[in-house]
Amino acid sequence: MSGPSLRDIAARAGVSAASVSRVINDRPGVSDDTKVKVAEAMRELGWQPDQGYDPHQGALIGIVVPELDNPVFPLLASAIEVQLAKHGLTAVVGTSTRQGTAELGYIDVLLRKGVSGLVLVSGRHANPDADHGFYRLLHERGIPMVLVSGRVEGLAVPTVATDEALGARIAVAHLRELGHRRIGLAGGQGYLRPSLNRLDGYRRAMRELLGGEPPADWYAESAYSIAGGAAAARQLLDADVTAVIAGSDLMALGVVQAAREAGRSVPGDLSVIGYDDCYLAAHSNPPLTTVRQPIDEMGAAVADALWRQLEGHGGRARDYLFTPVLVARDSTARARG
Repeated sequence: MSGPSLRDIAARAGVSAASVSRVINDRPGVSDDTKVKVAEAMRELGWQPDQGYDPHQGALIGIVVPELDNPVFPLLASAIEVQLAKHGLTAVVGTSTRQGTAELGYIDVLLRKGVSGLVLVSGRHANPDADHGFYRLLHERGIPMVLVSGRVEGLAVPTVATDEALGARIAVAHLRELGHRRIGLAGGQGYLRPSLNRLDGYRRAMRELLGGEPPADWYAESAYSIAGGAAAARQLLDADVTAVIAGSDLMALGVVQAAREAGRSVPGDLSVIGYDDCYLAAHSNPPLTTVRQPIDEMGAAVADALWRQLEGHGGRARDYLFTPVLVARDSTARARG
């Protein structure tokens, strides 16, 4: 028969399970009064450090994503949550939006609530020019965390990302095989690292696979949304491209919308490729060819990296870089002529 669980101890002490985990692991952020309560609860329940009990069982992990409107972020948060649960960890998901609580505000609330670790997705760390001082402060305080789709230079924290530059190259190669030469890129906000990586991969692929630097008007920067994709597509259609690579599946849907408004068919007049392979891609009209991010594998890597930190086996911070794959559907076809 196993000993008392972390939740049993928390209930007896009248504190959160995360606080119990912090006490057992001698983590910061716990008052002396809480430490006394937890110690008394463990004694009353007969808990012993050598009885094989996992002190992290039931600990809370904060996941902060930039939004829930883009389907890729709920999918990623869900995949991370499932993998954390395999380690006995409970996830709390929050969104940092311009209209609501900002990323740093969420982090502050989560830490005050006693979370044992943080997973930060596409936050300030996705902007190379942003102030990253808060991340450094968290690291100095010994807060276990994993950065997804971005990094902080010089900070020894695990990162998880997809190779966006390779994803763009895969898309260009697919369109080249279909005979396209005038290939445009509808990219996301240019201050974000994934956008920069994708643009770099697109330009290099165009040079190496098609023999020349793409003209400036074959690239349009906009928001990662349907409206953003439509706005970018209008510029690219004016440049007379025959194919568009979009920075996300939502943007790709906007490209399709703008093409139809301009009297062009997809894929007859314009081939379109998305990015992410969210659940909308396979069910759009036409079904989207897209570059798939391996969401489940990324979720497992996040959970593993965080668990290793909680167990004190972090060692040298590792960067997990995943290879995307092309999923060919009906939104791409051979170039006319």
